[in-house]
Amino acid sequence: MKFTLKTLLLLAVAAATFVACDSDNDDDKSPEEILTSVSCWQQAKSELYNPATSQWEDQGVDDCSKDDCTNFNSDKTLAFDEGATKCDPSDPQTSTGTWSLSSDGKTLTITQDGISVAGTLTELSSNKVVIEYDFLGFKSRTTFQPK
Repeated sequence: MKFTLKTLLLLAVAAATFVACDSDNDDDKSPEEILTSVSCWQQAKSELYNPATSQWEDQGVDDCSKDDCTNFNSDKTLAFDEGATKCDPSDPQTSTGTWSLSSDGKTLTITQDGISVAGTLTELSSNKVVIEYDFLGFKSRTTFQPK
């Protein structure tokens, strides 16, 4: 599966809000070093914000997305692999894009196929990336963990 707008939004949200390191080993690493130190980030959780309840609601992760792998390369390129199970068999096995972080390390922008999506990093450590997105008034949050 190549990056869909939903996937890009989820990545951008997870990477753009606030950087919080929860590991002592990450204290001396920049956000870029943390993102690029893991060779495979996998989606672990997907949530939508419900303004009526002021709560984040778990949306689950499709089985076909659980084995997908996102790799942030130090040259600011991004590699995405569908894993063994594709959600759409016609999607390419791998696709690429670019990524950048804002100067304060709180906003992650992903660009693929000419579409850029920015999200806020609410948590970033070598064990977890959480990105929040606000798209057309809908807030989503995606959690990634190393494979």
